[in-house]
Amino acid sequence: MESWLGYALVAMLTGGVAMVFAKMGMNNNANEHLALVIRTGVLFMMVLGHALYAGGLKTARLIDNKTLTWFILAGACTAVYWILYFKAIKTADVSVVATIDRAGILVTVGLSYFLLNEPLTPRLLLGMGVILCGTLILIWK
Repeated sequence: MESWLGYALVAMLTGGVAMVFAKMGMNNNANEHLALVIRTGVLFMMVLGHALYAGGLKTARLIDNKTLTWFILAGACTAVYWILYFKAIKTADVSVVATIDRAGILVTVGLSYFLLNEPLTPRLLLGMGVILCGTLILIWK
């Protein structure tokens, strides 16, 4: 197995587990804002520790303003995403919210095609179609 695939699979597994743990915590009367602050604090400390261990902060001065702007925009989008995701799982089934959330891959693939010139293969288009159908089934009333 290629290393990127192993990373992606473990990321998928831990991401799925994280959402269930977050929902379990909110069932004990913790509000979604506190849950997100705690999660983000732990995340920050772990990411900072990993970056320090791996020497990833040594090149911080080499980042140009355009690159920094993209990282800041990505961080802002992540913040909005998490705030709204935690609001959604506070009042709805995490299984449904997580499934709808995964339809964000449609946005990712579309933008990667138009902005990054990544190819749209028949297999990718079929997978996107299945994800879209599943999302529509879940939100259909």
